[in-house]
Amino acid sequence: MHAGHRFLPYFSRLDDGRVVERKHPAGSTLATGSAQARGSHQDPRLLDLASRALDLPAGGAVTAAATGATTTLDPPPSGMTAMIGLRCPPETVAVAAATQCETLWHDGRRRSGVMAWSLDRHRNSSALFREQPGRCTETLAAVAGTLLDAGLRALGLDTPPCPSPAVWFPDGVFLHRLSRLLDRRGGVCTRRPLSWGSLSRLYPLNVTGEPLTPGMTLCLRQDFRGRNTWSSLRLGVVGQPAAAPAILPGLTPDIAEWLDDGSFARWVLSRVPDPPSTLDWLCGRVDRGLAGDLRLALGEVNGPGRRRRGAHLRG
Repeated sequence: MHAGHRFLPYFSRLDDGRVVERKHPAGSTLATGSAQARGSHQDPRLLDLASRALDLPAGGAVTAAATGATTTLDPPPSGMTAMIGLRCPPETVAVAAATQCETLWHDGRRRSGVMAWSLDRHRNSSALFREQPGRCTETLAAVAGTLLDAGLRALGLDTPPCPSPAVWFPDGVFLHRLSRLLDRRGGVCTRRPLSWGSLSRLYPLNVTGEPLTPGMTLCLRQDFRGRNTWSSLRLGVVGQPAAAPAILPGLTPDIAEWLDDGSFARWVLSRVPDPPSTLDWLCGRVDRGLAGDLRLALGEVNGPGRRRRGAHLRG
């Protein structure tokens, strides 16, 4: 494992290949299952809304009614993502918001700045980017991912379902814990090699705190997957007392109720490492025995078709 490795922040991909990244301290994923909004760069209303939002403090939003009247909204408290929790009045026909971001370009260059995006009830969108420091504004493409989800929910519209299984939540938490452990060790330590038994204590579904075999861990995951969906997890958060600790920063019962099942899934997955790619990455950086145990326990994150030949349960 090379020194200084950190998982990339969450990113929302734009259809022109540019990537808008929002920084999160706890890992990343490109959450699948969010249909892309239609780009409408020539729509004067959407361009005007995005331009207005670009001049607001990061997190600010602006709404437009059919009459053309606009309303400016202050950024949400606690640094929440723009639009999160916003419920637009029925007469609202479009909404826009701004967020600080870092863009990754085709040449590998990163540019920090502010992005504003607008969305209407027909899922047409526009996005603008302004590098900081600087005054030049660039037109981007249609938005996707959690940025699109936020706009749809603010307008009271449904978001697409997320095909990723709910077990990717505990998987992602575990892989984040493991990656942080390896970071602290500076890579694999040959004098004190990691064992699956010790690592299995870090798996969130292991409530006993005792070492588990890869086969036992796989059974826990399969049981969780059979009993839980994104809908049941979301409703579980909605039903929590307001004073209960949040399962993820900012994910309160009110926000879980504001989200729908698809946007809830992408909210959760955007805050943990992507299990398939992270599992592959980690297995290339630990010894062969531990990599085999990881794949036996978590191999199904890639689906049955990607399980390696000859794999079998142990214990």
